[in-house]
Amino acid sequence: MYWDNRGCAGCGKENTIKNSLLCSDCQTWRKFYGWNLHQRGLYRYNEAMKEYMQRYKFNGDYRLRMVFQYEFSKVVNEQEADLIVPIPVTLGTMQTRGFNQVIGLLREVPYQPLLRTKTSSKVAQSSKTKEERLTTKQPFILISPEKVINKRVLLVDDVYTTGRTLYHAAVLFKQAGCKEIGSVSLAR
Repeated sequence: MYWDNRGCAGCGKENTIKNSLLCSDCQTWRKFYGWNLHQRGLYRYNEAMKEYMQRYKFNGDYRLRMVFQYEFSKVVNEQEADLIVPIPVTLGTMQTRGFNQVIGLLREVPYQPLLRTKTSSKVAQSSKTKEERLTTKQPFILISPEKVINKRVLLVDDVYTTGRTLYHAAVLFKQAGCKEIGSVSLAR
């Protein structure tokens, strides 16, 4: 399992920068926003996980949600959060795929669908370069921002690569006045 404290204090990935708690990506986020999202991924996004995501998420094999559902849900439920918010998919993705892959990974998790996408379709983050991901415009709208004031919010996603998606979501919660914001993903 990839859940340890030896990596970056921001995102959990291996930190190669000496005398720094943050990796270069998280240092960039800190310069950009003035804060970091505390993110943890359960597993490394290696070739086996890429194959799993291809079959589960992109080929639509919904049964594969059960492979990680118990463990992922357990970790999500163990976090100290007032609100658990999954990252949404576009209406187009929902119509094509038939499910939100993040919600599919959650079992007996009391989540709140407080985010929605601004557009009905989008280009998948997985098909973009790192530079293209980092320049993506805000894709989300926060529904009922009054519900997050002084709350500890946990964002849940399937894969954390650059952090762009989760930072977009986190910004909306910070602007609405949440007390704390963190995130958990299946893979990092």
